[in-house]
Amino acid sequence: MINQKLADSLNWTLLHVLIVICEEGSISAAADRLNITQSAVSQNLKKLEEQLESQLIIRNTKPLELTPIGRYCLQVAQIIFAEITSIEAMQGSNSHLLEGVIKLLVVSRIHNPKYNDFLVYFKKKYPNITLDLTVKTSMDILDDLNKKTPAIGICLAKTIPDTLTKTLLFNQRYYLYCGYHHPLFSVDEIEFSSLLKEDFIAFNSEDIGDVLSPITVFKESHDLTGRISGYTNNLDEAVRLIYTGHGIGALPDQFIAATHLESKLRRMPPKEGISDIPVYILWHKHRNLSAIESKFIEEIIDFDISF
Repeated sequence: MINQKLADSLNWTLLHVLIVICEEGSISAAADRLNITQSAVSQNLKKLEEQLESQLIIRNTKPLELTPIGRYCLQVAQIIFAEITSIEAMQGSNSHLLEGVIKLLVVSRIHNPKYNDFLVYFKKKYPNITLDLTVKTSMDILDDLNKKTPAIGICLAKTIPDTLTKTLLFNQRYYLYCGYHHPLFSVDEIEFSSLLKEDFIAFNSEDIGDVLSPITVFKESHDLTGRISGYTNNLDEAVRLIYTGHGIGALPDQFIAATHLESKLRRMPPKEGISDIPVYILWHKHRNLSAIESKFIEEIIDFDISF
């Protein structure tokens, strides 16, 4: 039988150091590329020579010169790392082999064309992965994730527990709107000053410190002192109350543009809107992610669905 002692004990990282030394032409240049000291590169080379019981590089030669066993070792090392690179390529080309179920907890009424594009892309690349979506409030999503529920969350968040990892996906821009049955809907020119005493429709999460509190901060800092004529925690019900003239309210612009509501609602001043509300993807720091969960997170972050 072939003696496998060397194969079992050889440190493959040392072979990579040899490749870099040869590609860069010197120990100093290899140290710069690997971001380690020249001494560390020399020590790694010495360890490799000790393990192989052979001198690989002829010292103090310019250009760098390998011994016969050194040239053979370099050839073997290059073959090994070419095979490793091919494994990475196979991972990408065989994405259709990945399968399983990803549990997603998603806040309702997320509208972003790039998010839709990502879902199209993900389905084509990973046709055997199933997405199991459950719609919940942002508060419930954060609570579930904090309990290590095996899921990934996509939601709004003002205060995020330290146990969760977050990455910003995109911002939803909120504007003030009135509805078809509101007196301001048919006014030719609307000045911001005409909104100061108007009744408002508010979300429950507009309380200070909550996820939509920037809306309240805007209203208070701009003297919008009208009474709250309706509360809701549901975007569709907020739209209903605004459309039927119960008050004006803040709504995400992407949502209005993506639905049939443009003819039923009218955007109010200020023309630049009132606040950006961030939408995050979140997961628990101390829960081991499955391979397909990690892939979903990696892909959606790399896709960049921000505006």
